[in-house]
Amino acid sequence: MSTDLRTTLNACDSATGFLGDGPTPTVNTTTGQRYEGSGSIQSQHTNADEHMYTTSIGGTRDLSDSTVYWLLKDNLVDTYANGGTQGVIGDGTDRIGYDMAGNNAVGLPLVPFYNAYKLDVSVVVATPGSFNAYAGTEANLDQTAITSVGIGTLHLAKAVGNVANIFLDRMSFHTNGAYALRINGGTSGTPETMADVQGDDVTNGWGLTNNPLGEQYGFFGSTEWGEPAANADAYFTATGEQWFWIGDNAGGRAIGTGNFLFRVVANATDTISFVLNNVVIVNTGTRAIFDMSDTNIDTLSLTAVTMTNIGAITFPVTGGTSRLANDCIFNNCDQVYLSTLPCDGLVFNGSNDPLGAILWDASSDEEAQDNLTFNSDGTGHAIEISLNTASLTTFNIDGYEVSGYETTSNGSTGNTVFLVDNAADGDVTINVSNGTGTFSYERAAGYTGTVTVNQTVTVTITVQDTDGNPIEGAKVFLEESGGTDIISFDITNVSGIVTTSYAGSTPQSVVGYVAKGTNSPVYKRVNINDTIGASGLSATITMVSDE
Repeated sequence: MSTDLRTTLNACDSATGFLGDGPTPTVNTTTGQRYEGSGSIQSQHTNADEHMYTTSIGGTRDLSDSTVYWLLKDNLVDTYANGGTQGVIGDGTDRIGYDMAGNNAVGLPLVPFYNAYKLDVSVVVATPGSFNAYAGTEANLDQTAITSVGIGTLHLAKAVGNVANIFLDRMSFHTNGAYALRINGGTSGTPETMADVQGDDVTNGWGLTNNPLGEQYGFFGSTEWGEPAANADAYFTATGEQWFWIGDNAGGRAIGTGNFLFRVVANATDTISFVLNNVVIVNTGTRAIFDMSDTNIDTLSLTAVTMTNIGAITFPVTGGTSRLANDCIFNNCDQVYLSTLPCDGLVFNGSNDPLGAILWDASSDEEAQDNLTFNSDGTGHAIEISLNTASLTTFNIDGYEVSGYETTSNGSTGNTVFLVDNAADGDVTINVSNGTGTFSYERAAGYTGTVTVNQTVTVTITVQDTDGNPIEGAKVFLEESGGTDIISFDITNVSGIVTTSYAGSTPQSVVGYVAKGTNSPVYKRVNINDTIGASGLSATITMVSDE
């Protein structure tokens, strides 16, 4: 099941209180001309700025920090830039139609040929933008004391005859920071699905989701899955779907930053399960915030989920019955906070946050997150480390791969793998095992601590003669330029190879030699002067016979 959490301003089932520029608004109860309830309000608008509105909105409303929604059927309007579709609000003296959509910015398409539109009033309070003053002045409009709400239009052509060409249905709102839709219900055996949610939307006429084709679903309002307070268990699952989170009117006026919210919410009593498999989530317009951090979630499982252009994403700590994110892809999202969630095989392609595609802090458990891949888009860091401790902090990572980042550390390019910021100037050590690429770092402004990146790589020395034949029994010695042994007099095997692991800062200059003992044939000693890089060291040494 699912629940519309918005407050109805007017259901548009009665024409009481409706006024307008065209013919007197009336009720139309014809199937196909209404979307919600028993009717819609119809009128006729022509090729001029015209509007209809009602004062029956449940009393005086403070909409100054709210998002208002309209259901409208009208396919003759002009473009958004020309004010084709306007959200109208008034305070009894001033009544303003704010441009919000048009024939090239269609909100959320619904059936039959309806569209849902929204206006974030907090945005027009801050920056009015384009509008039409139907009464009074925009500067004097008191958005905290709204007494009328309606719709305004500018049509491309004059209306012909006495036929209604605009049909307005339910108008509603929610305070910014609240949610428009709650998805709950389901059982462990039959979890709730998006097909169920879409069925509820059509049946109840909400205009918050659509299903234009196949397994594709659109989301138009802030949405939560689960139960914030003890009520009933909630199980949700989705597989092989494409979700579009529409943060504006599909090209029209955007809603405010931070006002498009998605979350998984739980409580200490009910069982809450949220499972996505092979789901693609694409955000358009204002970036959605996706909060999955609730510590009461029992099951949170994301497998092969791709997120594109999402805003800040927050995962929960390890715990519950099952919490994980595996084989997911994040394309140009804002910063992701993985917390202590077990993760494997995540890929981050670029980031919209220059500080880092992901965040580590004192609450992170990077050891629970293996085989992460970061591909730079030319700007920004892969990982932000933000601490406030004077003591040494050590991070251990396994199987990370980085590409496209600046390879020189301790500069100020803004495009190294790590951005290290420790307000208390404590030292930071990062131990990299099975890594691919150069794990460079940059210190944030003001941070004076020491950063050490130790990358465990493989060092292989192959010894051969001038004909390319392996030399068995050669003695190999190798040390850091500072004097620490890496290979201490090891002997080559039958394939002429000595191999070991090196866990230290890279690049690291090394020196050493290869010698052959008195056994025949005897070879001349050869010095080694090489460098261990981000991919380790693989050197072939050719020895010349001394006989």
